[in-house]
Amino acid sequence: MTDLGECNKMFVISAYLWQFHEPMTELNEALIRKVAELSRLKLDEGEIPGYVTSIGEILNHVDQLRRVDTQGVEPMFYGIDDSLRLREDEVRSFAPGKDAQPRILESAPSVEDGGFKVPQIVG
Repeated sequence: MTDLGECNKMFVISAYLWQFHEPMTELNEALIRKVAELSRLKLDEGEIPGYVTSIGEILNHVDQLRRVDTQGVEPMFYGIDDSLRLREDEVRSFAPGKDAQPRILESAPSVEDGGFKVPQIVG
């Protein structure tokens, strides 16, 4: 038997039940024990009621997601719309501040040759 952390156990049991769970299947302690045995997970008897409750909530949420009508919705490869971040590069000059340097350099702790001076990192 494998002794995983609580989150890992929850994930393994939820993933197994999500794949084979039917909405009308009653989630109970016997089913949690069976899945833990099949997954070779070591569960303490005191943990099992908590898993019934927590995994039951997870599976109820999955059932809600299964009922969402996705007809006509284009699949996404990423969770964000990359087209909003992409734009053409533009060369812009900064308005000079005092000493004829770009204003952005006014906040720099050290300036050298019209740019930021940073500590040497490589040899």
